[in-house]
Amino acid sequence: MNSAPMAFVRELVRVGRRDLTVVAIVAGMCVDWLAAAGAVSRVVAGLISFEGFGLAPHFRRGVESGEVTMEEYSEHLLICRLQAQARRLPFVPTVAGLGTDVPALHAESGALRVETDAATGRAYVACTPLAVDVAVVHVHEADVAGNARVNPKLIWLDSEIVNAAERTIVTAERIVDTASFTAEPHRTTYPRFMVDAVCEAPRGAFPTSCFPDYGHDNGFFEDYLAACSSPEAFGDFFERRVAGPATWADFLAANDVQPAGGDGGEAGS
Repeated sequence: MNSAPMAFVRELVRVGRRDLTVVAIVAGMCVDWLAAAGAVSRVVAGLISFEGFGLAPHFRRGVESGEVTMEEYSEHLLICRLQAQARRLPFVPTVAGLGTDVPALHAESGALRVETDAATGRAYVACTPLAVDVAVVHVHEADVAGNARVNPKLIWLDSEIVNAAERTIVTAERIVDTASFTAEPHRTTYPRFMVDAVCEAPRGAFPTSCFPDYGHDNGFFEDYLAACSSPEAFGDFFERRVAGPATWADFLAANDVQPAGGDGGEAGS
């Protein structure tokens, strides 16, 4: 619900991408758009939902029908796999998952292994590396060199994927002067050597939030779920208010949203 790279995801839908594998520790609307468009075939995640609004309907339907494969982990087990990849380790150990059925789900692939420490006799779960080709994150500010900043510095989940990825694409609410980064380097979330491309996308997380600039849009979530009452109603909604508008600015206008952030409240719908 917070700072999903929705502008980037909408372009994936618009250009007709197919057979994507999505890695997301926790996600919602962005994955549902991809599932609705037939763009995703495999999801590696801890949770895909609309949180207080309920389940993500098209993702759920895709998994139930077999069109989408769900590779499920707890949040911590998935984070450990990403950390193993980032640190180039054969595995990262954790006791998370012991006593559950989750390690057994991955016994054949070897992604998770229950092992015993030879020195102490204690069991642990060995989380093997998870390769990520491209990380896409949305931030408040970036410069043309690739420095990026989240205000405040909320990096718990996104940073794990960025650290593990071969390349990183940043979408930003606004492009600022590099001087603002050199003046306060401690506020930099992702330095330029970690970033491969920057795209300006005002309100680029809509309809999710980009706290504290704006909150998630209750109205959009409610309208989206109401449109799921029938394939026809949803097809019309998705074309008018998601995939159809030619530009990101047109998309915002179709949803009665002003591009400029900073009001601290919910976006209009």
